[in-house]
Amino acid sequence: MSWTDPIGFGGRETYFFLSYAHSVPLSAAARPDTDYWVTRFFQDLNAAVGRGAGNSDLDIGFFDGLVSPGADLRQVLTDALSLAHVFVPLYSPNYFSNAWAVGERAAFRSRLSRLQLGEAGRHVLPVLWIPFPPWDYRPELAEALDLLGGPVEYAENGLRALCKISAYRRQYDMVLSALAERIIAVAEGTPLGRSRAALVGSAAVDDPGDPALVVAVLAGGRQWQPFAGRHVVPAADYVAATAQRLGLPTRVVEFAGARDRAQESPTVLLVDAALGVAAIRAAVVGLPRWVVPLVVAEPGTGSVEPDEVGTALRDTGLPQVRPVYDVDEFERSAPLLVIEARKQFLRHGPLYPRERPGTPRPSLGPPELSDQRRQGEDR
Repeated sequence: MSWTDPIGFGGRETYFFLSYAHSVPLSAAARPDTDYWVTRFFQDLNAAVGRGAGNSDLDIGFFDGLVSPGADLRQVLTDALSLAHVFVPLYSPNYFSNAWAVGERAAFRSRLSRLQLGEAGRHVLPVLWIPFPPWDYRPELAEALDLLGGPVEYAENGLRALCKISAYRRQYDMVLSALAERIIAVAEGTPLGRSRAALVGSAAVDDPGDPALVVAVLAGGRQWQPFAGRHVVPAADYVAATAQRLGLPTRVVEFAGARDRAQESPTVLLVDAALGVAAIRAAVVGLPRWVVPLVVAEPGTGSVEPDEVGTALRDTGLPQVRPVYDVDEFERSAPLLVIEARKQFLRHGPLYPRERPGTPRPSLGPPELSDQRRQGEDR
Protein backbone atom coordinates (compact mmCIF):
# COMPACT_ATOMS: atom_id res chain seq x y z
CA MET A 1 0.00 0.00 0.00
CA SER A 2 1.34 3.46 -0.88
CA TRP A 3 -0.16 6.90 -0.99
CA THR A 4 1.00 8.86 -4.03
CA ASP A 5 -1.29 11.88 -3.84
CA PRO A 6 -2.64 14.06 -1.05
CA ILE A 7 -5.17 12.05 0.93
CA GLY A 8 -7.52 14.97 1.15
CA PHE A 9 -9.60 15.99 4.11
CA GLY A 10 -12.38 13.71 2.89
CA GLY A 11 -10.29 10.54 3.27
CA ARG A 12 -10.79 7.75 5.78
CA GLU A 13 -9.79 8.40 9.37
CA THR A 14 -7.10 6.25 11.03
CA TYR A 15 -6.55 4.86 14.50
CA PHE A 16 -2.96 6.18 14.75
CA PHE A 17 -0.16 8.15 13.10
CA LEU A 18 3.41 6.98 13.78
CA SER A 19 6.06 9.73 13.98
CA TYR A 20 9.83 9.25 14.19
CA ALA A 21 13.17 10.88 13.39
CA HIS A 22 14.83 9.43 10.31
CA SER A 23 18.33 8.06 10.80
CA VAL A 24 21.32 9.48 8.94
CA PRO A 25 23.33 6.85 7.02
CA LEU A 26 26.82 6.49 8.48
CA SER A 27 28.45 6.77 5.06
CA ALA A 28 27.68 7.09 1.38
CA ALA A 29 28.29 3.35 1.09
CA ALA A 30 25.57 2.54 3.63
CA ARG A 31 22.09 1.67 2.47
CA PRO A 32 19.73 4.66 2.63
CA ASP A 33 17.04 2.52 4.31
CA THR A 34 18.36 2.95 7.85
CA ASP A 35 14.89 2.86 9.42
CA TYR A 36 14.18 -0.82 8.90
CA TRP A 37 13.19 -1.37 12.52
CA VAL A 38 10.70 1.51 12.44
CA THR A 39 9.02 -0.17 9.47
CA ARG A 40 9.05 -3.49 11.30
CA PHE A 41 7.50 -1.93 14.41
CA PHE A 42 4.84 -0.13 12.36
CA GLN A 43 3.85 -3.41 10.75
CA ASP A 44 3.64 -5.13 14.14
CA LEU A 45 1.63 -2.30 15.70
CA ASN A 46 -0.66 -2.11 12.68
CA ALA A 47 -1.37 -5.82 13.01
CA ALA A 48 -1.91 -5.63 16.78
CA VAL A 49 -4.38 -2.74 16.50
CA GLY A 50 -6.08 -4.45 13.57
CA ARG A 51 -6.71 -7.60 15.61
CA GLY A 52 -8.55 -5.68 18.31
CA ALA A 53 -10.13 -2.88 16.29
CA GLY A 54 -13.91 -2.68 16.40
CA ASN A 55 -14.61 0.27 14.13
CA SER A 56 -14.59 -0.81 10.49
CA ASP A 57 -15.01 2.79 9.35
CA LEU A 58 -11.42 3.54 10.36
CA ASP A 59 -8.20 2.54 8.63
CA ILE A 60 -5.59 1.26 11.08
CA GLY A 61 -2.30 3.16 10.94
CA PHE A 62 -0.15 5.54 8.92
CA PHE A 63 3.55 6.38 8.73
CA ASP A 64 5.59 8.09 6.07
CA GLY A 65 6.93 4.82 4.74
CA LEU A 66 3.58 4.42 2.98
CA VAL A 67 4.09 7.57 0.91
CA SER A 68 5.36 7.36 -2.65
CA PRO A 69 8.71 9.21 -2.96
CA GLY A 70 7.32 11.47 -5.68
CA ALA A 71 4.37 12.76 -3.65
CA ASP A 72 4.12 16.17 -2.00
CA LEU A 73 5.24 14.80 1.35
CA ARG A 74 4.38 17.87 3.40
CA GLN A 75 0.78 17.87 2.16
CA VAL A 76 0.33 14.11 2.46
CA LEU A 77 1.57 14.15 6.06
CA THR A 78 -0.67 17.08 6.92
CA ASP A 79 -3.68 15.25 5.48
CA ALA A 80 -2.80 12.08 7.41
CA LEU A 81 -2.38 14.03 10.65
CA SER A 82 -5.80 15.59 10.06
CA LEU A 83 -7.39 12.13 9.98
CA ALA A 84 -5.62 10.35 12.85
CA HIS A 85 -7.16 9.85 16.30
CA VAL A 86 -3.91 9.03 18.13
CA PHE A 87 -0.38 10.36 17.60
CA VAL A 88 2.42 7.90 18.46
CA PRO A 89 5.88 9.56 18.51
CA LEU A 90 8.97 7.36 18.81
CA TYR A 91 11.23 9.39 21.09
CA SER A 92 14.96 9.16 20.45
CA PRO A 93 17.91 11.54 21.05
CA ASN A 94 17.42 12.85 17.49
CA TYR A 95 13.66 13.33 17.66
CA PHE A 96 13.68 16.80 19.20
CA SER A 97 16.26 18.18 16.76
CA ASN A 98 14.47 16.81 13.70
CA ALA A 99 12.32 19.48 12.04
CA TRP A 100 10.03 16.98 10.34
CA ALA A 101 9.37 14.93 13.46
CA VAL A 102 8.75 17.96 15.67
CA GLY A 103 6.71 19.51 12.87
CA GLU A 104 4.45 16.46 12.76
CA ARG A 105 3.92 16.67 16.51
CA ALA A 106 3.13 20.39 16.35
CA ALA A 107 0.69 19.85 13.48
CA PHE A 108 -1.21 17.15 15.35
CA ARG A 109 -1.26 19.21 18.56
CA SER A 110 -2.92 22.04 16.64
CA ARG A 111 -6.02 19.84 16.51
CA LEU A 112 -6.04 19.49 20.32
CA SER A 113 -6.11 23.17 21.19
CA ARG A 114 -9.86 23.20 21.95
CA LEU A 115 -9.73 20.18 24.24
CA GLN A 116 -9.08 20.24 27.97
CA LEU A 117 -5.54 19.31 28.96
CA GLY A 118 -6.39 15.85 30.30
CA GLU A 119 -8.54 15.00 27.31
CA ALA A 120 -5.95 16.26 24.83
CA GLY A 121 -3.18 14.25 26.44
CA ARG A 122 -4.98 10.96 25.79
CA HIS A 123 -4.51 11.40 22.06
CA VAL A 124 -0.68 11.47 22.25
CA LEU A 125 0.92 8.15 23.23
CA PRO A 126 4.72 8.52 23.19
CA VAL A 127 7.10 5.56 23.04
CA LEU A 128 10.70 5.43 24.23
CA TRP A 129 12.39 4.20 21.06
CA ILE A 130 16.07 4.80 21.86
CA PRO A 131 17.28 5.65 25.40
CA PHE A 132 18.58 9.15 26.09
CA PRO A 133 21.92 9.87 27.78
CA PRO A 134 21.58 10.53 31.53
CA TRP A 135 22.31 14.26 31.15
CA ASP A 136 19.54 14.79 28.57
CA TYR A 137 16.47 14.59 30.78
CA ARG A 138 13.14 15.48 29.23
CA PRO A 139 9.67 15.36 30.81
CA GLU A 140 8.40 13.66 27.65
CA LEU A 141 10.45 10.59 28.57
CA ALA A 142 8.52 10.16 31.81
CA GLU A 143 5.32 10.24 29.73
CA ALA A 144 6.65 7.52 27.45
CA LEU A 145 7.37 5.30 30.46
CA ASP A 146 4.31 6.15 32.57
CA LEU A 147 1.77 5.76 29.79
CA LEU A 148 2.79 2.20 28.97
CA GLY A 149 4.44 0.95 32.11
CA GLY A 150 5.88 -2.26 30.81
CA PRO A 151 8.94 -4.34 31.68
CA VAL A 152 12.16 -2.85 33.02
CA GLU A 153 13.92 -3.86 29.79
CA TYR A 154 11.79 -1.32 27.93
CA ALA A 155 12.84 1.53 30.23
CA GLU A 156 16.50 0.56 30.11
CA ASN A 157 16.91 -0.25 26.42
CA GLY A 158 14.04 1.35 24.54
CA LEU A 159 11.56 -0.39 22.28
CA ARG A 160 13.90 -0.49 19.28
CA ALA A 161 16.23 -2.87 21.11
CA LEU A 162 13.29 -5.04 22.17
CA CYS A 163 12.13 -5.14 18.56
CA LYS A 164 15.60 -6.12 17.27
CA ILE A 165 16.72 -8.70 19.84
CA SER A 166 14.89 -12.02 19.89
CA ALA A 167 15.69 -12.58 23.59
CA TYR A 168 13.38 -9.65 24.37
CA ARG A 169 10.45 -10.96 22.33
CA ARG A 170 8.18 -11.50 25.32
CA GLN A 171 8.84 -7.98 26.66
CA TYR A 172 8.36 -6.51 23.19
CA ASP A 173 4.98 -8.20 22.82
CA MET A 174 3.93 -6.88 26.24
CA VAL A 175 4.63 -3.27 25.27
CA LEU A 176 3.15 -3.73 21.80
CA SER A 177 -0.10 -5.14 23.24
CA ALA A 178 -0.37 -2.38 25.86
CA LEU A 179 0.13 0.31 23.22
CA ALA A 180 -2.38 -1.26 20.83
CA GLU A 181 -4.99 -1.48 23.60
CA ARG A 182 -4.49 2.20 24.48
CA ILE A 183 -4.80 3.27 20.85
CA ILE A 184 -8.03 1.32 20.40
CA ALA A 185 -9.48 2.61 23.68
CA VAL A 186 -8.79 6.24 22.74
CA ALA A 187 -9.84 6.04 19.09
CA GLU A 188 -13.09 4.21 19.85
CA GLY A 189 -13.88 5.56 23.32
CA THR A 190 -12.98 9.26 22.94
CA PRO A 191 -12.56 9.81 19.20
CA LEU A 192 -11.01 13.05 18.03
CA GLY A 193 -13.43 15.13 16.04
CA ARG A 194 -12.52 15.51 12.38
CA SER A 195 -10.45 18.66 12.04
CA ARG A 196 -7.76 20.10 9.81
CA ALA A 197 -4.21 19.94 11.21
CA ALA A 198 -1.81 22.83 10.72
CA LEU A 199 0.47 22.39 7.72
CA VAL A 200 3.59 20.43 8.62
CA GLY A 201 6.30 23.07 8.45
CA SER A 202 9.52 24.26 9.99
CA ALA A 203 8.93 23.84 13.69
CA ALA A 204 11.32 25.14 16.34
CA VAL A 205 13.88 22.45 17.13
CA ASP A 206 16.92 21.98 19.29
CA ASP A 207 19.99 23.51 17.62
CA PRO A 208 22.04 20.63 16.19
CA GLY A 209 25.10 22.86 15.91
CA ASP A 210 25.68 22.06 12.23
CA PRO A 211 25.71 24.60 9.39
CA ALA A 212 22.53 24.49 7.32
CA LEU A 213 22.69 22.42 4.16
CA VAL A 214 22.23 24.39 0.94
CA VAL A 215 20.48 22.93 -2.12
CA ALA A 216 20.89 24.86 -5.38
CA VAL A 217 19.87 24.20 -8.98
CA LEU A 218 21.82 24.89 -12.15
CA ALA A 219 18.94 24.63 -14.58
CA GLY A 220 15.94 26.75 -15.47
CA GLY A 221 15.38 27.76 -11.85
CA ARG A 222 14.71 26.28 -8.43
CA GLN A 223 11.30 24.99 -9.62
CA TRP A 224 12.99 22.61 -12.10
CA GLN A 225 11.13 19.28 -12.31
CA PRO A 226 13.08 16.78 -14.43
CA PHE A 227 10.71 13.99 -13.42
CA ALA A 228 7.40 15.83 -13.53
CA GLY A 229 5.56 12.66 -14.50
CA ARG A 230 6.55 10.96 -11.23
CA HIS A 231 7.31 13.87 -8.87
CA VAL A 232 4.87 16.60 -7.96
CA VAL A 233 7.56 18.65 -6.20
CA PRO A 234 10.67 20.29 -7.71
CA ALA A 235 13.91 18.32 -7.58
CA ALA A 236 15.53 20.76 -5.14
CA ASP A 237 12.58 20.55 -2.75
CA TYR A 238 12.75 16.76 -2.87
CA VAL A 239 16.43 16.75 -1.85
CA ALA A 240 15.76 19.39 0.82
CA ALA A 241 12.90 17.32 2.26
CA THR A 242 15.17 14.27 2.34
CA ALA A 243 17.80 16.23 4.30
CA GLN A 244 15.24 17.67 6.71
CA ARG A 245 13.79 14.25 7.41
CA LEU A 246 17.33 13.19 8.31
CA GLY A 247 17.45 16.01 10.86
CA LEU A 248 19.58 18.46 8.86
CA PRO A 249 18.45 22.10 8.67
CA THR A 250 18.24 22.90 4.96
CA ARG A 251 17.55 25.83 2.67
CA VAL A 252 16.90 25.89 -1.09
CA VAL A 253 18.47 28.84 -2.92
CA GLU A 254 18.67 30.14 -6.47
CA PHE A 255 21.96 29.38 -8.18
CA ALA A 256 22.84 33.08 -8.15
CA GLY A 257 22.91 32.97 -4.35
CA ALA A 258 24.60 29.60 -4.04
CA ARG A 259 28.14 30.90 -4.53
CA ASP A 260 28.00 32.99 -1.37
CA ARG A 261 26.02 30.49 0.70
CA ALA A 262 28.36 27.65 -0.23
CA GLN A 263 31.33 29.43 1.35
CA GLU A 264 30.10 28.44 4.81
CA SER A 265 27.66 25.57 4.30
CA PRO A 266 27.62 22.03 2.92
CA THR A 267 26.06 22.34 -0.53
CA VAL A 268 24.31 20.09 -3.04
CA LEU A 269 24.16 21.38 -6.63
CA LEU A 270 21.61 19.81 -9.01
CA VAL A 271 22.77 20.21 -12.62
CA ASP A 272 20.66 19.91 -15.76
CA ALA A 273 22.85 18.11 -18.32
CA ALA A 274 20.89 19.72 -21.17
CA LEU A 275 22.60 23.07 -20.47
CA GLY A 276 25.74 21.74 -22.12
CA VAL A 277 29.31 21.21 -21.00
CA ALA A 278 30.62 24.71 -21.81
CA ALA A 279 27.80 26.57 -20.03
CA ILE A 280 27.97 24.34 -16.96
CA ARG A 281 31.75 24.57 -16.71
CA ALA A 282 31.63 28.37 -16.89
CA ALA A 283 28.90 28.59 -14.25
CA VAL A 284 30.64 26.47 -11.61
CA VAL A 285 34.10 28.04 -11.85
CA GLY A 286 35.00 29.38 -8.42
CA LEU A 287 32.63 27.25 -6.39
CA PRO A 288 34.20 25.78 -3.23
CA ARG A 289 35.65 22.31 -3.64
CA TRP A 290 33.17 20.84 -1.15
CA VAL A 291 30.11 21.55 -3.31
CA VAL A 292 28.66 18.17 -4.35
CA PRO A 293 27.10 18.22 -7.85
CA LEU A 294 24.53 15.79 -9.21
CA VAL A 295 24.11 15.75 -12.98
CA VAL A 296 20.58 14.82 -14.04
CA ALA A 297 19.74 13.72 -17.56
CA GLU A 298 16.17 14.95 -17.92
CA PRO A 299 14.22 12.39 -19.97
CA GLY A 300 13.65 13.39 -23.60
CA THR A 301 15.76 16.56 -23.62
CA GLY A 302 18.99 17.32 -25.44
CA SER A 303 21.77 15.06 -26.61
CA VAL A 304 24.41 15.99 -24.04
CA GLU A 305 26.06 12.98 -22.43
CA PRO A 306 25.82 13.36 -18.62
CA ASP A 307 29.14 11.57 -18.15
CA GLU A 308 30.84 14.33 -20.15
CA VAL A 309 29.29 16.94 -17.86
CA GLY A 310 30.41 14.96 -14.81
CA THR A 311 33.97 14.85 -16.12
CA ALA A 312 33.93 18.60 -16.74
CA LEU A 313 32.73 19.23 -13.18
CA ARG A 314 35.42 16.98 -11.77
CA ASP A 315 38.05 18.88 -13.79
CA THR A 316 36.98 22.11 -12.04
CA GLY A 317 37.79 20.50 -8.68
CA LEU A 318 34.33 19.44 -7.53
CA PRO A 319 33.72 15.92 -6.13
CA GLN A 320 32.74 13.28 -8.63
CA VAL A 321 29.21 11.91 -8.29
CA ARG A 322 27.68 9.39 -10.69
CA PRO A 323 25.07 11.04 -12.98
CA VAL A 324 21.46 9.88 -12.76
CA TYR A 325 19.30 8.97 -15.74
CA ASP A 326 15.91 8.18 -14.22
CA VAL A 327 13.70 8.96 -11.25
CA ASP A 328 14.56 5.77 -9.35
CA GLU A 329 18.28 6.59 -9.44
CA PHE A 330 17.51 10.13 -8.33
CA GLU A 331 15.48 8.96 -5.35
CA ARG A 332 18.20 6.52 -4.28
CA SER A 333 20.85 9.22 -4.65
CA ALA A 334 19.13 11.90 -2.58
CA PRO A 335 20.08 10.71 0.96
CA LEU A 336 23.59 9.80 -0.17
CA LEU A 337 24.07 13.26 -1.68
CA VAL A 338 23.19 14.82 1.64
CA ILE A 339 25.69 12.67 3.52
CA GLU A 340 28.42 13.27 0.96
CA ALA A 341 27.87 17.04 1.14
CA ARG A 342 28.29 17.00 4.92
CA LYS A 343 31.40 14.85 4.63
CA GLN A 344 33.03 17.05 2.01
CA PHE A 345 32.30 20.21 3.99
CA LEU A 346 33.71 18.77 7.21
CA ARG A 347 36.81 17.66 5.34
CA HIS A 348 37.49 20.79 3.29
CA GLY A 349 35.28 23.59 4.66
CA PRO A 350 36.35 26.51 6.87
CA LEU A 351 36.92 25.84 10.55
CA TYR A 352 34.98 28.96 11.52
CA PRO A 353 32.24 30.90 9.74
CA ARG A 354 33.21 34.12 8.03
CA GLU A 355 32.93 37.33 10.03
CA ARG A 356 29.80 39.30 9.37
CA PRO A 357 29.89 43.11 9.21
CA GLY A 358 29.40 44.56 12.66
CA THR A 359 30.26 41.31 14.45
CA PRO A 360 32.61 42.10 17.39
CA ARG A 361 35.84 40.15 17.47
CA PRO A 362 36.40 38.03 20.57
CA SER A 363 38.93 39.35 23.06
CA LEU A 364 40.52 37.98 26.21
CA GLY A 365 41.07 41.44 27.61
CA PRO A 366 38.78 43.42 29.95
CA PRO A 367 35.54 44.70 28.44
CA GLU A 368 36.78 48.30 28.59
CA LEU A 369 39.87 47.44 26.55
CA SER A 370 37.81 45.50 24.01
CA ASP A 371 35.48 48.49 23.58
CA GLN A 372 38.46 50.83 23.04
CA ARG A 373 39.87 48.53 20.38
CA ARG A 374 36.56 48.38 18.54
CA GLN A 375 36.28 52.16 18.63
CA GLY A 376 39.77 52.45 17.19
CA GLU A 377 38.92 50.02 14.39
CA ASP A 378 35.78 51.99 13.57
CA ARG A 379 37.89 55.10 13.00
